[in-house]
Amino acid sequence: MVHRFTPLEGEALVAHNLKVLRKAARLSQEDVAERMTRLGFKFHQTQVAKIENLTRPVRFDEVIGLAKALSVPAANFMTEAVAGPDEPDYELQEAGFALQAAQLEWRTARDIEQGAKARMDEAQRLYDEVAERLEAQGIATTVDQPLWYPAPNSPGDPLRKEPDADR
Repeated sequence: MVHRFTPLEGEALVAHNLKVLRKAARLSQEDVAERMTRLGFKFHQTQVAKIENLTRPVRFDEVIGLAKALSVPAANFMTEAVAGPDEPDYELQEAGFALQAAQLEWRTARDIEQGAKARMDEAQRLYDEVAERLEAQGIATTVDQPLWYPAPNSPGDPLRKEPDADR
C-alpha cells in the first residue's frame, strides 16, 4: 500500500499551523488564549487545545485573531502548511522566520531613521528661517555658547568636578 501525502486544508490546516507556530514561538495554549482574550475574543486554554485537536470548529474571525496572536500573516496561516520540527524543511523554515523578523526590524529602524532625519531637516529649516528673519531686523544671531549642553559630568560640562577636587 502506497501512502500518499494529502495536503492539509481548512480547519486541519489551521489546527496544524496553530500547533506548530505556537510551539515554535514557545507559547503555551494558555498564552495563546490570553492573547486572543486581549484581541477581544472570549478564549480559554481548552478552546486552543480543542482547535489543535480538531474537536472544535474554528470561525473565520478566530482564524484571523489566531494569526494575529501568533504574529503571522493571516493569508499564509490559512493557506500554507508550516513545517513541523520532524519535517526536513523545518530548519530552513526557522531560518526564514528569523530572516523575516530581521527584515521587519530593519524596516522599522529605517522608518525611524527617516522620520528622525525629516524632523531634523525641518528643525534646521525653521532655525535658518528664524535666523534670517532676525538678521533682517538687525538682531545678531551668532551664539557664543554651544547649541547643546554637554552631558552631565562629561569633559565639556562646566559644572564637572575633577575626581581629586573633593579632597
